[in-house]
Amino acid sequence: MLSTSETLPWLRTLVRETLQVPESEEIDRRTLTELGLGSLQAVALQFRILRETSVRIEMGALVGGHRLVEVAELIDANRSAVQHN
Repeated sequence: MLSTSETLPWLRTLVRETLQVPESEEIDRRTLTELGLGSLQAVALQFRILRETSVRIEMGALVGGHRLVEVAELIDANRSAVQHN
């Protein structure tokens, strides 16, 4: 399982792979839809996030205007909640 400090770099890599965004492009402050996320890619991201972190991220967080850094924060917040239950 990822630690909190690893979430953003991991998510950045995952998004770059899924959306084929070059390393040279800054993506942290952009929304996933601005980066070209489509519905099938959103489902794939949602599944990988769940599989690799045990955190369920709502589809709205992926397609509803959250920036990449905000999605990473949601993963961390939800991971903390899961670990404390």
